[in-house]
Amino acid sequence: METKEARFKELYMQHRHLLFSYVYNIISDHARAEDITQDIFINVWDRFDDLDIREPRAYLMQAARFQCARYFKRNKFTHVQLDTVVDIINRHELDLSREETEELIKQITTKADSLLPEKCRQVFELRFYHQLTNKEIAEKLGLSVSTVENQVNKALKLLRFSLSQQAGIVLLAATIGLSVQ
Repeated sequence: METKEARFKELYMQHRHLLFSYVYNIISDHARAEDITQDIFINVWDRFDDLDIREPRAYLMQAARFQCARYFKRNKFTHVQLDTVVDIINRHELDLSREETEELIKQITTKADSLLPEKCRQVFELRFYHQLTNKEIAEKLGLSVSTVENQVNKALKLLRFSLSQQAGIVLLAATIGLSVQ
């Protein structure tokens, strides 16, 4: 019969590189990705006797998504991380109630109305409120797709620095087409 240490070491050796790569692709910070990966394995070690892990890879990936969501709740994120925020929000790991989400959307709306220049606000509204694609917005407004992309990025940049972290995440989810209602 294998010892606890041997089973854990096998789990660690089989999954540490995959887990680190996954976390690094989300966080885009090597040192923090290492920390998060180690935190996951420390947590598993601490609860190893009580855990019944039937699918180790799936369990560890879920733990990684959860830890990355916690990271995003506490820290600022970069534009490179926007796509990965979708995965986190999609899996409901931010655990926002309907009331919290509505309050955050109200925050975003108020800030967008007061902060964004007219053209930028118009593009933002079509993307955020109506979930149109960049191509659809370009066709509707007679702009190039790259101009629409620039306006969306400008809006995100301006709003991201003036909103709470959670409002920023809700904003990003809605802007890239997820339902936040």
